[in-house]
Amino acid sequence: MEKIISIDAMGGDNGIDVTIEGACLAMKRQKELSVIFFGNERLIIEKLKNIEYSKDKIEVIHCDKVVEMDTKPIDAIRRVGKESSMWGCINAISEGKADIAISAGNTGALMGLSTIILRTIDGIERAAISSLWPNKTSHSVVLDLGANVEVTSDQLVQFGILGYSYAKSVFSKNDPTIGLLNIGHEEMKGTEIIQDASLKMKELFSRDYIGYVEGDNLSLGKSDVVVTDGFTGNIALKTAEGTARLIGHFISDVFGGSTMGKLGYLIGKSAFRALKDKMDPRELNGGVFLGLNGLVVKSHGGTDILGFSKAIEFSTKLSQNDISSEIKKLIAKKKDYESKD
Repeated sequence: MEKIISIDAMGGDNGIDVTIEGACLAMKRQKELSVIFFGNERLIIEKLKNIEYSKDKIEVIHCDKVVEMDTKPIDAIRRVGKESSMWGCINAISEGKADIAISAGNTGALMGLSTIILRTIDGIERAAISSLWPNKTSHSVVLDLGANVEVTSDQLVQFGILGYSYAKSVFSKNDPTIGLLNIGHEEMKGTEIIQDASLKMKELFSRDYIGYVEGDNLSLGKSDVVVTDGFTGNIALKTAEGTARLIGHFISDVFGGSTMGKLGYLIGKSAFRALKDKMDPRELNGGVFLGLNGLVVKSHGGTDILGFSKAIEFSTKLSQNDISSEIKKLIAKKKDYESKD
């Protein structure tokens, strides 16, 4: 089944040097993929001259403006506006011209524009950023990872609805487990907001809610879904990414610092390559904006060609229909039990 991806070609730290080649790499791997590039038409076409690609699979739409990485979300909306490549990329979803929008640009601006153009699903107050978190068995869905710094208990429950629905779509599990990130497992731990959210989630998700999970449980895979606020989630994410880079540095330092170390590396070369692949952040490049009337994926701003292609490949596995239908079912269930209180 053909998937049409709209791409903010100008977004990210490296712009078209990464987005164009990354998209073409993804199209080589997935023959059913078509792309609409939004950005400076002259620069995009000039870049494409040096790349082998299927001309019938690519469309270029010119945009005069770019949302810079340091642009404030309010300025992206009011000052840069509808003439930007980011706006055009998202608007293609609203107009039904594309299935998924992808940008490596400014996260705050992308979320702001996505919310204005696509709106949130009825019953969801705020969209959340979700990503797959590697653990010792597979992956967990974690959200929010930075969109919402301050939240209410009801919004945490809504994030649970989004994450649970996403997990069912991604993992094809009928009953994914769900946990709430906290500083301890005991019921009296955490803020009043977290404690209140826990009571509501226990009622909504019944046997699938396992209660509180701690930071170390993220990598152990204690639950299929982990819910938290954007402030805590983003710190946890950046800490994990930094730890992975530190471990990579230690491994390089140990095995490259002596003759015996180099010999040991040669002996275990295939094993170390496998370890490197598992720790490579490019393999899981792509945060999904959940809760909108359309799919928007955020690639890391500083990613390379391979990383951007992975974000595209990841996005093609998502289905807006499957996720939205599950969200609406849980929202209806939530409204039902609230009416009984």
